[in-house]
Amino acid sequence: MAPATILYFLLTVLTRLLQLSEPLPAAGAGTHCLVHEFIINPKPLPGQQQCKVQSQLDQRIFLSYDCVGAMAISPDVHAGKLNSTKSWNDLFKTLQDLITEIKKLWWDIKPEECASTVARMTCCQKADGNILGFWEFGCNGKFFLRFHSNNKTWEDLLSGFSSMKEKLKNVELSELLYRTSLVDCGSWLKEFLEHSEENLETTAPPTTPAGSESTLMAALPSCLVPVLLSCVIFLFLKKN
Repeated sequence: MAPATILYFLLTVLTRLLQLSEPLPAAGAGTHCLVHEFIINPKPLPGQQQCKVQSQLDQRIFLSYDCVGAMAISPDVHAGKLNSTKSWNDLFKTLQDLITEIKKLWWDIKPEECASTVARMTCCQKADGNILGFWEFGCNGKFFLRFHSNNKTWEDLLSGFSSMKEKLKNVELSELLYRTSLVDCGSWLKEFLEHSEENLETTAPPTTPAGSESTLMAALPSCLVPVLLSCVIFLFLKKN
């Protein structure tokens, strides 16, 4: 395998590990959240997926879609229940439409500028029934911009990425982000919660003892990042 191909592969893996370690904004007690994450490779290599969508309800994955047509539904009990709701078809169609819109944003991005982009839509229902919605946009595993749907404002999370931010900060897109995260996502979340067979836990993860398996698995992405980064630097120097 050519060094350039290996380098690209390692960068892709490193990007995904960084995405796994990126925390969701904290939610209060009694809050339930619905999250849809869109991962898009603007210029995929042969055989590589161009994009993938993953949906979670209270941090439990219930849908994975590869943007080509293959869809996987989690065997989890509550996932099967969601599949039978009236909102399911509307959710799936909206996700497909959003994939198209997000691809339009990044069609001219060069791989060296951003090998992998991510857009994450989140809506949360608080204990009082009110809905909070927001979108986050990232490049190579790090989120650099957040859109607060409730007041239609943008928040810079990282410096730089000026050209990508310029594309995102427009009135037409803001209206789409507002509608999908508050109106659409909010209605799906309410129906999904009503149809859940069990009393879903809040988005705050349970506390686990130090050294437990859950703690170890959560730490793995952070442990692997330095190793992969060293490999990337070595291959880059060798290539040049």
